Amino acid sequence: MGKVILSPNPIKTSERIDINGNVIDPRTKQIIVPQEQEYVPPTTPQPLPEAPQAPPAIDVPKDDGLSVLEQIEATKRKLAELEELKKAEIAKKKKELELLQQ
Repeated sequence: MGKVILSPNPIKTSERIDINGNVIDPRTKQIIVPQEQEYVPPTTPQPLPEAPQAPPAIDVPKDDGLSVLEQIEATKRKLAELEELKKAEIAKKKKELELLQQ
């Protein structure tokens, strides 16, 4: 059988490896052998759900010389209009729900 012969003067080698796994030259601190990155296939983007529609913009009564009581009344009228819109939207959603359940 074959014999194994060990050299009386073995050559010691060492490599510096940075935290990313690259082999670097200790004197110049440059990358000698870059670490190969694992291939990660690109993922297909998931379709985003439809964003809910923003409610209609609220008109804030401007200070155009109205008294405080008139501004309060104007705000109450706007609030009543918004309540009407809310009730109409709720009724619309209930009809859609009934259609989906059938």
